[in-house]
Amino acid sequence: MRNYASRIAFQLILTTAVCFLLNPVAFAQTVLNGSFEAVPIGSPFFSSNPSDIPNWTHGGSAGDALLWAVGYSDSGGSITTAGAGNQFVTMGGGFSGPGSADWSTTITGLTSGTTYNLSFMIATELGTGFEPGGPQTMSVGFLSGSSTASQSFTSPDSSAAYWRNWVTENYTFVANANSAAVDFSVANQQYDMGLDNVSVSPAVTVTPEPSSLLLFGTGLVGALSVLRKKLFD
Repeated sequence: MRNYASRIAFQLILTTAVCFLLNPVAFAQTVLNGSFEAVPIGSPFFSSNPSDIPNWTHGGSAGDALLWAVGYSDSGGSITTAGAGNQFVTMGGGFSGPGSADWSTTITGLTSGTTYNLSFMIATELGTGFEPGGPQTMSVGFLSGSSTASQSFTSPDSSAAYWRNWVTENYTFVANANSAAVDFSVANQQYDMGLDNVSVSPAVTVTPEPSSLLLFGTGLVGALSVLRKKLFD
């Protein structure tokens, strides 16, 4: 029985070591509800209820609504697309006037000192025939977990109103903790700017050099040999 248990333990250790060499362990970066689809909304296809946007915190003006879905329509236009899926959030002062607002969430699974790429999609509410027209701008930065300076991103013009022209933007940051609170914000903005499809991934994939893997593998084989002798002698 003792020899059988020893053999099983040895095989498990060996299998784990081989898996590590072939597929080095990497932390998974997580942005929960990054596409804002967690709570599907139906007609009238908009919501000002923060509980419909779990894992995110809203601050400032609610604008005309917080969450929007494909299917909304009125005399000014219609929503026919989102950045990803069918729903997205907005921030701004809405139709009634300028306002400041922000959306924040916590990214987990980070490694301090590692550079990451934050990807997201933005769109302007405005379009041809919808005054005042023109692009809209939001800032992206961190409340905690990174000291990378904030950066501004401007959505391009659109040929039609209501978030028709979605574009992907990228923001590179360095983590200084295992989690970080990212914040998307607008200041004194009339109407509402769209945000969708937020995700995070390492900016650079580091592949160990063959010589390093060989050295590690040689040392591991030696250590396993010693362990095997202790287990079976």
